[in-house]
Amino acid sequence: MSATDYLSATALAKKTAAALDSLEQGEKDKLIILKNNAPKAVLLSFEAYQALEEELEDLRLGALALARSQTFRPETALSHEEMLKKFKT
Repeated sequence: MSATDYLSATALAKKTAAALDSLEQGEKDKLIILKNNAPKAVLLSFEAYQALEEELEDLRLGALALARSQTFRPETALSHEEMLKKFKT
């Protein structure tokens, strides 16, 4: 893992290309953008953003699967063969 840096909005405006390069090359994981010395935004590489999106989707699907497994009733379930028959008719 790389370091995280804080960057003022003013500095970002002046050094946008360098900031983007440091993210793209993996020198930084993220840049926290400050305005009036308070965190206002986080800048990530596109790859890091995609990884976060995928992880969030995995967590959402896991929670959905867990919720469904808690209400599963085997006595009402259909076998694979029964489902095939339903779709063929």
